[in-house]
Amino acid sequence: MASRRGDTFDKRQRERRRQEKAAEKRSKRQGTEPLNGPLTTQAPVEPPRPAGLDTMIEDFTPKTPAHRDLLEKFSMLKEHRKAGGIDNDTFELLRMEIYEELGIDA
Repeated sequence: MASRRGDTFDKRQRERRRQEKAAEKRSKRQGTEPLNGPLTTQAPVEPPRPAGLDTMIEDFTPKTPAHRDLLEKFSMLKEHRKAGGIDNDTFELLRMEIYEELGIDA
């Protein structure tokens, strides 16, 4: 019976070493600080998104019903492009037209 306890302890130690090694390799690949052990986790920190034109249009609050309609049209275009319905060139052309109508410099 005593040998079983030793085997279980050894097995846990081997598993812990394996997890620590994997965590070190993972942190090296991701270029982050290695964690204190395999059981501790850190929430990934996302870098702030740069303020591009797409974020400007999303943050834009419509002042008139016409602006609201243009923003809805823009969001539909984005979804349509993500679904593969239109190519990037067509999307860029339509996006530029919407920006001009909204008065946003692109």
